[in-house]
Amino acid sequence: MTELLEEYGLYWQPLGGNNIDQISGHSYRYTDVSDLGRTTIIVDLGKFDNHQALGIKNSSAAVPDIRIFLNGEKDRAEAIFITHSHPDHLNGIVHYIKAGYALPKLYAGKYTFMILEDLYKQFEIPKYKRPKQVIIDDGDVIKIGAMEIEVLSSSHTCFDSFGFVIKTPNTTVYHSGDMKIDSSTYFRRATNTRRLKQLAGTIKFAVADFYGVYDDGYAIKEVTTFKKLVQLIKKSRKNKIFLPVYPTHPEMYIIAFLAALKLRKNVVFFGNPDFYCYLNRIMDYGISFDNLAKNRIKVIYTHNRDEIATLDENYVVIGTYNHVSQAFDANSENCFGIITAKTFFNPLKGQLNAHNIKFTDVTTAPELQGFGHGFLKDYEYLNFILAHPIFIPTHCPVFVIENFRELARFMNIKMLDDTPRNNEIFRLIGKKAEKISELPAKWLVVIYNGDFAYLTEVFQKATSGMGFLKRTISNRRCLRRFQMFLQRRKRGDTEPLPQIHHEPFIYKEPQ
Repeated sequence: MTELLEEYGLYWQPLGGNNIDQISGHSYRYTDVSDLGRTTIIVDLGKFDNHQALGIKNSSAAVPDIRIFLNGEKDRAEAIFITHSHPDHLNGIVHYIKAGYALPKLYAGKYTFMILEDLYKQFEIPKYKRPKQVIIDDGDVIKIGAMEIEVLSSSHTCFDSFGFVIKTPNTTVYHSGDMKIDSSTYFRRATNTRRLKQLAGTIKFAVADFYGVYDDGYAIKEVTTFKKLVQLIKKSRKNKIFLPVYPTHPEMYIIAFLAALKLRKNVVFFGNPDFYCYLNRIMDYGISFDNLAKNRIKVIYTHNRDEIATLDENYVVIGTYNHVSQAFDANSENCFGIITAKTFFNPLKGQLNAHNIKFTDVTTAPELQGFGHGFLKDYEYLNFILAHPIFIPTHCPVFVIENFRELARFMNIKMLDDTPRNNEIFRLIGKKAEKISELPAKWLVVIYNGDFAYLTEVFQKATSGMGFLKRTISNRRCLRRFQMFLQRRKRGDTEPLPQIHHEPFIYKEPQ
């Protein structure tokens, strides 16, 4: 492979994240070749969620194959940059260490390293085996070889989510990470659109998270979700509210808490050990729910029935659970459920139905879905402020990209001519791109024998994740939606792009 990489250029290669169907296990390689030498970095090292479908018995995980960038050859990675703390972008790190690999220096945000520290403890990784860490923040500039990497905040569902502007002698790329255009984020920085505007014209390529591009408009704002929760809790006229959250999404813990605080309802944080681990990290990061409560509501963090009984049967239960606990004396007279995700809490829906407890979910109230990925309008706006770069789509199925092309042309969104697939290599120079390799994609399935992880190569194939996609956005439905969006724009039915301003978010009491 290295003989293909002798010409000057920035070589981009998706190692995970441009999958056949289920989209996870993100990892991307950047190698710059110029008069200043060769420089390679990796962005993200996640795990592939649906490893069982790859057909290897007793598998524990699957990870992208970055082994060639960890040895002594000339394209050895000098650093791994992590965009954010979610498992599909971060958790591959521990499996490589358990397999005996020494990883290069890690660059990530404070919160991401807090989550990684928990993983190190879970997998019993001693400190001498851990790679060096550098905490990064919005505005930092890191020089590695011929590359200059500028860190920009991204609006996502967790703290310290970043994108990277990668400047090289050959070209400049904005790697967005998971992001949306939303300045209403609570206790977290919004996407740094101010700096992106300043860099407009210098950025030639945008390696962009296209996960939500098949929904028109802007991604749901967090302040909209907050207002909807307040409305639903008030309208329910119930004393006890069950409000489950995704464990890895701190934004919903906070929005749910602020909604309860707004309505002077006490809060019970109630869930499994995984939930409490993330809750503790949120508090360690600096969010004090007790200080926010200011004695206006009570906040408890245990499953103690006697302590719950002190809340005067007026509370919101925030957590991860798939049952209605007897600790709450739940019945149809005093309880109401608000389900903030499409499938994750289906067992809880069954429990609520069994107790004849009414509930609402994202089917009837789409504003409840906390969303960290941009919708079509977010990327139309990004295209506008970046002065029409060439988009390299990631984080979505191949068929979504193919179906999007006609609409993209009408919207003057320029896209890479060849739809990228895992393990293909593209040479970027100036504003030109060419595919130079079509290597078959593969995953490394992780199998543990005692304390050691063994990695087994499996070529990428369609997994049961395809079933998930068919339930959510099938090829045919995707094509119809893009055709509908195209007709809207041809009729002029969409509003012009607003001038969105990036301002640092300062918490104020919800109104």
